[in-house]
Order: sequence, then C-alpha cells, then structure tokens
Amino acid sequence: MNKCNRTFYSAYLKKTLDYMVVTTSENMEDAYVLYVQDGKDYLELGGLEKAIQDVVHLYPELANHLVFVLIHPGDSMERWESFSRKGASFHDYLRFMSDEFIPEIERNLGVAKISKRGLLGDSLAGNISLNIALEKPEIWTHILLQSPAISDGDIKRLEALDLPTWNVYQTVGIYEDEFVSAISKEKLYILTRNRQLYKSFLSKNVNVHYVESEDDHLWKVWERDLPAALHFFVKEV
Repeated sequence: MNKCNRTFYSAYLKKTLDYMVVTTSENMEDAYVLYVQDGKDYLELGGLEKAIQDVVHLYPELANHLVFVLIHPGDSMERWESFSRKGASFHDYLRFMSDEFIPEIERNLGVAKISKRGLLGDSLAGNISLNIALEKPEIWTHILLQSPAISDGDIKRLEALDLPTWNVYQTVGIYEDEFVSAISKEKLYILTRNRQLYKSFLSKNVNVHYVESEDDHLWKVWERDLPAALHFFVKEV
C-alpha cells in the first residue's frame, strides 16, 4: 500500500487543505477511484487502512485498480461550515471539489481509464458526498453513505434532478434520530431523513443497498460497517 500526503490550495475556499492518496499498486491502467471525506478520521477512527487490506486480500486482482483520495476539511467548525447546507462555505466547497480538486487529481493519476468513481462519507461527510455527486451526477458510479446527516433541502435537491444508474450503499442506526449536533445544538433526525432519502433513491430507480441497524451515531459503528461498504464499491457493477 502506497500513501502520499499532499496539500491543495483552493481559490474558492481561499485556504489550503490536506489530503492523501492511497494506492495498492504502482502499475495501474484502469482505476477505481474513491473520494473519502473526513479522510483523517477514516484513517484514525474508521479502520480504513485495514478495510483496504482486507479487500485486497479477498480480491487480489483488484490491487491494480484501487485509488483512495482522502481529504479532510479542517477543524470541527470548518467541517460544519463546509459540509452542512447551512454552513457559510457549503457551496464553495462543492465548487472546490467539482471544479478544482477532482479534475486536478485525475489529471495527475496517470491512468488510461477510470471505470468506477465513488464517494464515501459519514454523518455530515455523507451529506457533502451526496451533494458533490449531485453537482455532476453523470460522472459518478458509487455513493457510499454511512449515517449521512442530510437535511430536507438535500433531499429536495436530489428529487429535482434526473439521476443516472448510481450504485448507493446507505446505512443508518435506528437510534440516530436522537443525535444532537455539537455545533448547531439541534437534532438532525438522521434516521427519519435517511428513510426519506431511501424512498427518493427508489423513486429515481437508483440501485440502493439500504440497511438499518440497532446502533447510535458512532464511529465504532461505521468502522464495523466499512469493509462491507468497500466490498460494495469494488464488486457492485
């Protein structure tokens, strides 16, 4: 596994962000690229490195395809401002990802083809992942959402668009309606809105794998679930 730490200056956000590119092979022609929001947290709390190793162990033939691009928005307040629809940087972050970051990353990958392009995120990182996909829905194949903290506005935006045949992995805990944001101090009704989102996906004929579990809004839940999410990304066509 090859890991490379880098920085990226965004003209939209007017700041420099840290990111990491993780690959499982040095020789790659056809790439499966997964953009991971909350990248540092997925490494430190989500067990991402082990989950990648497990996938490669199960499917060694995939080692020549996998690229993980991990990006972190900054501290908790910067994260909220960028990832929440109510945040001051929300729309600038979407433009940064779609117009600056993703094109530059893919120009520098040096691969002939990208046959899978996906997004992974937890909580508000799941929310921004969904909204990034909605900016240019035609370029994405897989959306992996772990307890996405979505709002009514995010669901309305999805319902207003024509979607391609996405493959969506969506999980949520049945106790997550009780979760209160540490920043906004409000309940986010994560379970209720995920059920609404699931119905919206179905109405758009999206291929969605939806799971409710007896869990709260916790990193240990997403860590436990992550191998299944990555399996969905690499095997669901």
